[in-house]
Amino acid sequence: MAAADRETAAAVPVHMVRQFEADHAAPGLARRHVAAVLQAWNLADLVETATLLASELVTNACRASAGRVPVIATRVTRTDADLIIEVWDADASAPIHREPALDAEGGRGLLLVSTLSTRWAFYRPATGGKVVWCSFALTMVTATASPAPELPRRRAPADPPAPIEVFDDLAVLQRVADGLRALDWNLPPGDRFRS
Repeated sequence: MAAADRETAAAVPVHMVRQFEADHAAPGLARRHVAAVLQAWNLADLVETATLLASELVTNACRASAGRVPVIATRVTRTDADLIIEVWDADASAPIHREPALDAEGGRGLLLVSTLSTRWAFYRPATGGKVVWCSFALTMVTATASPAPELPRRRAPADPPAPIEVFDDLAVLQRVADGLRALDWNLPPGDRFRS
């Protein structure tokens, strides 16, 4: 990547969010949005795959939104190693990965997503609904890129390690355990660990 391209890519945000009405036009609008974002990030070689994945996720989100909030949202994120496409809809139910019959006209969206992406999953944000996401590795290795600097290494300690202190204040340990349980907000109460 040339120096000017790197400066342009650095000036563009690393994620782009956009909302769409959950209707028949949303998949096409999402494809154009993702293509424009990837062009701005100098990732034109990924447009075909990324727009197909976005289209499938948006189509599923529109179907899940029927009778609910008539808006969906997409977020495209670029990291050093991955491109991530996320699609939010108001339906909190898990997406269903089907194995459609050979003559079926639909039902292959998540099959395509799982085949073309490195990974995919979903989560339920605290605001409600669900986010279905997929990612795939960026192939942005260039000959002009300088190697990453070597990280500093730790020195071995001069003295032997101190013995481990055992902490047995049950009230403090109970508060720590309660705090850790509270972090598992995604799990139903029956699935949380009990002490």
